[in-house]
Amino acid sequence: MALTKSDIPDLLLPGLKAEFALAYRNEQHADVISQLATVIQTTQPIQRYPLLDNAPAMREFVDERRAVGLSSQAISIEDKVFESTIAVERKALEDDQLDLIRLRIRDLANRVVHHRHELVVGTLTKGNTLQGYDGTTLLATDHVEAGNEASNMSSDALDSAGLKSACSAMISRRDNEGVPLGISPNVLLVGPQNMWTAIELVESKGTAVSSGQVNVFNTMLKVVVSPFITDDKWFLLDTTRAMRSVILQQRSDVPVEFSSLESVRGSDSAFFSDRFYYGVRARYNAGPGVWQTVYAGGIAS
Repeated sequence: MALTKSDIPDLLLPGLKAEFALAYRNEQHADVISQLATVIQTTQPIQRYPLLDNAPAMREFVDERRAVGLSSQAISIEDKVFESTIAVERKALEDDQLDLIRLRIRDLANRVVHHRHELVVGTLTKGNTLQGYDGTTLLATDHVEAGNEASNMSSDALDSAGLKSACSAMISRRDNEGVPLGISPNVLLVGPQNMWTAIELVESKGTAVSSGQVNVFNTMLKVVVSPFITDDKWFLLDTTRAMRSVILQQRSDVPVEFSSLESVRGSDSAFFSDRFYYGVRARYNAGPGVWQTVYAGGIAS
């Protein structure tokens, strides 16, 4: 039996799924968010995270082990269902405009990855309103550190003095027993408004004061620019640790799904609206992580 134009949707779907899968892998590889957030794979719709700031310090083994259990302090992150759907005119398939359709499918993959990017950065930009595991907000001036108050935010604009102050505060972080945590800030996250200031501060070989002085930030920090930071806020991050300032929670048992409304040529959508529908569906969410691994500037008091 000869193929007809109406057979195209059924024949095209497997190829479009492969196109989406390849584009999705490429987008994930190119995006930096998996490097900024702690990515947790779970099979639970609501995942509870107990106190995760640090393991107990090493001590001499002189009598018996002193085990430290999980804290009663915790946060919970509930996943959400997200989707993005496109409509393809039936005549576009009949007219063999497959390259244009493939471009739209690739853009669906881009939308998934960039939406996760938006959620992770949004957790930071709203960090002074999102409650963390210690009972206060992720970004706050009244965290408790070894019995004393500690701040991981300020209203300072992004400049050399503010950046040095933030670095010193993060490196000085201690656990509840007063032992240094070894925090090592390595990423400066900014939006477009602070992009050039950040690049000049970090990537210039010499300082702004004197070209003869070595820029100490040059080998210490990496600048990451996010379009989802739309104001003057800036964030100093330690992404070298397993637990970071933001948790990106994904469902390991519910992979990102690309599908069509109906793959059969006699579908209702093709009959009534002369269109075919393709879309992506995924379950994930982001939430606050460890406050000691972030310091924010440009936050209004």
